[in-house]
Amino acid sequence: MIINLGDYWNSKGLTENRDEIIKVIERNSKYYKSAYKYFGAAKLIQEDTIWKMEEAMDFGRLNVLAHDLMREIFKDLPVADKLGKERHLFGSAYTPTGWAEHTDTLLRDIEKIYYVKGILGTGKTTLMRKVYQEATQRGFDVEIFHTPLIPEKIETIIIKDLSIALSIMDAAKDSSFKAIDLDEYINKKIYNNYKDSIEDNKKVYENLISIGIENLAGAKKNHDLMEAQYIPNMNYDEINKVKNRIIEIISEYEK
Repeated sequence: MIINLGDYWNSKGLTENRDEIIKVIERNSKYYKSAYKYFGAAKLIQEDTIWKMEEAMDFGRLNVLAHDLMREIFKDLPVADKLGKERHLFGSAYTPTGWAEHTDTLLRDIEKIYYVKGILGTGKTTLMRKVYQEATQRGFDVEIFHTPLIPEKIETIIIKDLSIALSIMDAAKDSSFKAIDLDEYINKKIYNNYKDSIEDNKKVYENLISIGIENLAGAKKNHDLMEAQYIPNMNYDEINKVKNRIIEIISEYEK
């Protein structure tokens, strides 16, 4: 079924405001394109920091930590003859009103929460990926929540059947069963070679994100102007009839 809401608008009323509507649509596109450019630049800055931190990390010791952590979590649970399912989602977002995330809701019923601490590039995603892959090998379903800027990066993993989660978010810090500090695996001598650059990157990143959010806010405000042109020219009585008909069709399928 194709529902064309354009059948229920007042074409004459919209035509009278045609030029203004076109301007608003074009302006909206520019706001979004500008926001994505700033977010894209912020991503490049983050990747530069990660690249520098990789040199400073002792990944051998980190592997030992991962091994010990998996023994703690999975104990003697056997490998399953059927892999668990992975469900990948985004755990947060940049919005017109700023950063949005609800990790506290995701972790509300979890008994054991591991708070994974560490500056950007210390291997938090690497550690959590090892854990969730081990979970699926043992037949457990896992929810993996990614970051919006670099989707390859992970914020939180949840293994509901074990009531266990690992997360880098503040909500995990506040209710953690155990904290894992990956900053302990940094080679300070190597890190100091890049420290000033990494701190500069953080400032540039925060500024770029702030400007990106400002552009999203501009797009939202502009979108409201566009809706103001359409709302008085829509026949909502007819739209409600369509809505009720769709509900009837869905109810018939449920029977």
